[in-house]
Amino acid sequence: MMAGTGGRGEISRKERIARAALSMPVGHPELLTRRPGRAEWKQLTAWLAELWPNDEYTSIVAEERRQDPPNGPGRR
Repeated sequence: MMAGTGGRGEISRKERIARAALSMPVGHPELLTRRPGRAEWKQLTAWLAELWPNDEYTSIVAEERRQDPPNGPGRR
């Protein structure tokens, strides 16, 4: 999850839907739908490399995708 912009502005419809799906309070300061910045992507990739030094995460994700039915969760 990513931190909000700091303002108390209105959240988008997409954000409200995402929060409702996770039973997250409307007033929560973090945004689910905001794209991470460059520094956040670098931090994420560093964590992934530390947690799975032999790129096991890619294998896990690929295996999960193979096991999902064609019209599984999140697909239309």
